[in-house]
Amino acid sequence: MKKLMSNVWVNMLFIVSLTVAAMIFALYDSYETVWETISTLDPLKLLLIVGLGLLPYLTWGYIITVLARTIDKKFQFKHGAINAFIGGFMSGITPSSTGGQFAQAYALRKRGLKTSQAAGLISIDFFIYQIIIVVTAITMYIVFLSTANHAAISLVFGVGLIANSFVVVLLWIMVSFPKLYHKISFWGITLLHKMKFIKNKEKILEEWNKTLIHFNEAIEEVTKNKVVFWKVTGLHFIKLMLYYSTPFMIGSILGINLSFGDFFPMLALGSFITVSNSFVPLPGSSGVTEGLFVLAFSTIIGKGAASSTMILWRFANFYIPVIMGGYFFIRLKNINPFKSIKTSDLLNENDE
Repeated sequence: MKKLMSNVWVNMLFIVSLTVAAMIFALYDSYETVWETISTLDPLKLLLIVGLGLLPYLTWGYIITVLARTIDKKFQFKHGAINAFIGGFMSGITPSSTGGQFAQAYALRKRGLKTSQAAGLISIDFFIYQIIIVVTAITMYIVFLSTANHAAISLVFGVGLIANSFVVVLLWIMVSFPKLYHKISFWGITLLHKMKFIKNKEKILEEWNKTLIHFNEAIEEVTKNKVVFWKVTGLHFIKLMLYYSTPFMIGSILGINLSFGDFFPMLALGSFITVSNSFVPLPGSSGVTEGLFVLAFSTIIGKGAASSTMILWRFANFYIPVIMGGYFFIRLKNINPFKSIKTSDLLNENDE
């Protein structure tokens, strides 16, 4: 994959444009209520909301730190946190989050890890995350979300769950049956080459085989250390719960009439948003995320309250972390932010 995007800043403008369009659509009949709610918000409460949005990223940073310390005992938490924000930045500005893992691997190489170690570490992190997100989503749907009785929510959630489950199955095949996975990869890449979607088939296959080797090495290393494996698994669960619970916490801060009985259904809706966004081929799933949020949470708290919550949730959980990640990545690469930047330049394997 030579190029994940043509220009970082064009994509950022595209994300903002999609978000604005989605917000106009979501707020057209409730903008007065939303504006009154947000404009009168205490600055300290806004700061608290931003803090809630950063907690999942800090937890992710600790996960990266735990994994990295299996290789380098002196790996610091601050570098793990920076890595998480960089991953959030590149995932947020590339279609279907395709750039995050490349950027994270690059950042780890800058911190002294070998290419194979960095690729394997990020791969095992993604593997465990995908398993947790699917298991959690299925549990949430069975226990809580099925009570929503909303056809559109069930349909979109189902499609997203299938997409995420498919990724988990592929990763499981990658671990348990590497030869079979190699044949599937060869078939898929050959098909894409024949359909003129990709060039340099041989080079892509070579890079894919290296990724497979690194992934299996990382899996073997982490699964041997049961303490690390279960610690990372538990931390990923905590990370997701922090992320899913943010809308409820923001609603409570805004003074929306919520009871404890609303907590778990809203947690399930947070899972629905995350799973459903996974197959949206847009940077940051912008536009779709906002619309799905209002659609889903209006079933519990009403459209006006859902719209107010959505704006602050998106601000705290997406835009602030993306801006921070962009800052860290620019510093890491010594990029001039005022010049045109291509992903092929950002992720050059030969950079030091």
